[in-house]
Amino acid sequence: MADNSTLPVSVGTEVFANDDISSVKYPRVKLTWGPDGTASDADVASGKPIPMQIRDSGGTSLTDSTGIKISTSQLGSLVNGSVPVVTGGFEYETVAVSQTDQIMGATGAVGDYLDCLLCVVATAATSQVQIKDGNGSAITVLPNAVGAGVGTYPIPIGLRCINATTPGWKITTAAGVTVLASGDFT
Repeated sequence: MADNSTLPVSVGTEVFANDDISSVKYPRVKLTWGPDGTASDADVASGKPIPMQIRDSGGTSLTDSTGIKISTSQLGSLVNGSVPVVTGGFEYETVAVSQTDQIMGATGAVGDYLDCLLCVVATAATSQVQIKDGNGSAITVLPNAVGAGVGTYPIPIGLRCINATTPGWKITTAAGVTVLASGDFT
């Protein structure tokens, strides 16, 4: 079947763009953006992508002219704000078996972001993994005698360090598990 459709209007007909897929017509629309009364075509190929801004809960823009960069001072305001945003991508760090409070990053800091843990269990009976926010209480994220036994367990975390006393994320592993931690560490 042919693409496009003709629809009656008050005077004559108008042709509307659509795409015929298995005898079903899907309307084709062209994305535009701009203030009222204008329409700028969105086209990445010609260097005119849709502009985006990240804003904090107070409406303050956290982006620069590229639409993606967040300054360190603005990032710090997000620790007590509402949107966890990470700049510069993720890094990773390994934690061997039987480690106690291994700090993530060189020194650790308030605002460090722990994205996820990939726990590789070699001995299920000793598979416990714990995290700490600074000198806070240990939080068990993988127990000993883990349910499915030997294997690999992804543990999503998605948290920032907020404890200012000996700041930074710390990970403790039992004798039967290693960890690959990803995040943004200081």
